[in-house]
Amino acid sequence: MNTQEKVDFNGNVTDVKNRIGVAKEPDKEPDLDQSYSGGKKIARRASAGSNRPLTKPEELEELLIQLVEVRSVVSSDGEHDVIDFIEDYVRGWEYFRARPEQVVRIPSAGDPLGRSSLLVCVSGHESNDTIVLLGHTDTVEVDDYGLLVDLATTPDRLEEALRSGQRHLYAQARADLESGEYRWGRGTLDMKAGVANELMLLRRLAGNPDSFRGHVIALFVCDEEGNSAGMISATDVLRQWRDTKGLEIIGVVNTDYHTAQYPGDEAYYLFRGTVGKIMPIFYIRTLETHAGDPFAGLDANLVLVELISEINLNPKYSDYSGDEISVPPITLKVEDLKKVYSVKTNHEAWTLISVPLFEQTPADVMRKMLEAANIAAEKSLSRYYRYQREYNRLACIPTETIHPSFEVIVLAELIDRVASQFGEESDHLVDRYLAPILNETDTREQTLHLIRQLELLLPDRRPRIVIGFAPPFYPAVSCAGSDDVFYQLVDQGIRAAINRSDRRESVATECAPDANCNAESLESDGSLSNVAQGSDLAVEIDSAKDGPYLLDNGKELKVKTYYPYISDLSYLALPYTDNELHILQDNMPTLGRSYHVPLQTMKALDLPVINLGAYGFDAHKWTERVERDYSLRILPELLQGIVMEILGV
Repeated sequence: MNTQEKVDFNGNVTDVKNRIGVAKEPDKEPDLDQSYSGGKKIARRASAGSNRPLTKPEELEELLIQLVEVRSVVSSDGEHDVIDFIEDYVRGWEYFRARPEQVVRIPSAGDPLGRSSLLVCVSGHESNDTIVLLGHTDTVEVDDYGLLVDLATTPDRLEEALRSGQRHLYAQARADLESGEYRWGRGTLDMKAGVANELMLLRRLAGNPDSFRGHVIALFVCDEEGNSAGMISATDVLRQWRDTKGLEIIGVVNTDYHTAQYPGDEAYYLFRGTVGKIMPIFYIRTLETHAGDPFAGLDANLVLVELISEINLNPKYSDYSGDEISVPPITLKVEDLKKVYSVKTNHEAWTLISVPLFEQTPADVMRKMLEAANIAAEKSLSRYYRYQREYNRLACIPTETIHPSFEVIVLAELIDRVASQFGEESDHLVDRYLAPILNETDTREQTLHLIRQLELLLPDRRPRIVIGFAPPFYPAVSCAGSDDVFYQLVDQGIRAAINRSDRRESVATECAPDANCNAESLESDGSLSNVAQGSDLAVEIDSAKDGPYLLDNGKELKVKTYYPYISDLSYLALPYTDNELHILQDNMPTLGRSYHVPLQTMKALDLPVINLGAYGFDAHKWTERVERDYSLRILPELLQGIVMEILGV
C-alpha cells in the first residue's frame, strides 16, 4: 500500500479463528525496518569517535530515556507533557503526516486537571482485524528519592550519583548498578520501557504498512496510577472506533512491567489476564465514655484492631484460580474519627481494605467481609470482658458492665432502613447527603460521610459495623482458557519468534532503520528473520501449551493467568452477570455519582487480554530499575512476533 493512500477502515474481515495452526503461503519478504525516521529524532549516543549506527536495542533505550526525562507524576502537569511528547513524536512520521486523523487525543471526561490520553492507529492491507496495544504514561511520585529527587527522571545523572555513593543501596541493588545491565529512574520500569516498546513497534509498522494487514491501535493513557480516568474514557473511544469502523479486535496486549514473583525467582512472565480489585469500607461505631471510666463504654479502636488483625495479610481471604493464589488483602486507610483532643474515648473508626479478585464476585467478597466483621466484633467483646473481669478482680469490684452485642450490616441495608424510616426513596436519600460534597471531597471520604450521617439517624444505638464498597473497582479479566483463540495466536507468535532465532545468529542486533543495510526482513509467514551477528533469542521451547520458553540468557519465560498488579486491562471486559453486579452497585453509592466505571462499555467490548512487559525491580521505590537485555532486546521481538502472527501477510 502506498504510504500516501488513505486507509480504508471498511475492508474485508479475515476469520482469524481459521488461521490457527495454518502456515501462511509464501508471498514476499518486505523489510519491516525500511529507512524511516520519526518527528522527534532520537539522539545518537554511539561511543565517542564511532560513526556506527545504533542497534535496535540502543535506539529503543534512547527513546526510553527521552520518555523518562519527561517527568509525568500522576495528577501533575507532567501528565500533559508526556502525552504532548508522544503526539509530537508520532505526528512527525511520514505515515501520520499523510493520515493525521489516525492520531487522536482523548480527553478524560470530567477530569478537573484536564488530562488526556492518546490513540495511535497504524493500518496495513485492507482487513478489519485489529490488535490493541496498551500502556500508561504516568508514574508515581518521586519524593522518595530524597536528596536525589531532581535526578529521579534523568537516568544517566542518577546512575552517576548512585555510583558515587550519594545514597546507599542494598546489596542486590548495588550489584545491579555495578553490572551496567539496568537503567535507573522513576518510570524506567513502570512503565515507560513498555511504552517505548510500543512506539518502536508502531514506528516500524508505519514504515512499511505493506508488511501486515488490518490495524494496530495503541492507547497511551493517563492516570493509571490514580483512578484510571484515562482508560475509562479511552474505552468509550475504542468501542466507538470498533463499531463505526467495523473493526474486529482480536485481543489486547498490555506492556506493563513485571518482576520476580518471589525471592530468588529469575523467570520472566507472560500473563493471560489481570488481577481485579475491590475495596470494602468498614465503619465502626461503638459506645463513648470518659477515659476515667473505660469499661463503661467500648473503644472503637479495639474493634478496629481486631478487624485488621483478622483480614490484613490473611491468606484466608485470598482468591484462587487453579494453582494460583492472589496476594491477601491489605489495609490502605486506617483512621479513628476523633478530630480534637479530649478525655472522651473514641467511638468511631474506619478502614479501607484492598481485596484482590481472581474468580470471586463482589457478592463473594461481601460475604467474606461480613464473616470477618462478625469475627472481629466477637473477639473485641471477648477481649473487653476478659480485661474487665481481670481489672474488677484486682480492684475488688463485684459487678461488671454488660454491653449490647454488635450489629453487622451492609451499607445497602442501612440506606434502605433510613429511607423507610423517613418515607423517602433510597436514591433520593443518597443524593440528598452526597450532592453537597460531590465536588469537595475524595470519593472514598464521600462514602464514609454518607454512612456516618445515615447511621446517626438510626434510633437503635447499639454498637454497629457497616460495610460498603468504595472506589475504585477493577474486575479481574483473563483469556478464557486453553481454547482461547487470541492466546493460541499469542503462543504461536512467541514460538515462531523463538524458532526463527534458533535458525539465525540473532534477533537482537541489527542495523538501524535509517542505515544502508538490510539486516532484517519478514519471512513469508509474516515472521521476523535476522542475519546480524549476536546470540539467539532463545535456544529451546517447551512443547506444551503455556510454555515455559527458554531464552538465550538461560532464563525462562513462564505463563501465568493473572497479572498480579492492578492494571487498566480490567476495563476491557466485565466477567460478571447483572445479578452479580447488583451487590456492588447497591453498596457503592458514589458509583454513577462522583465515580464512573463504563460497565456497559466493558461488557460490550469483552476483549481477551495479555500482559507482556518489561522486567526489572522495585517499581514505586527509589531503586526502580529496568533490565536492559530482556526489556530492550528480547521483548521487542516477542511483541513483534505476536503482532505479525496475527496480522502478518
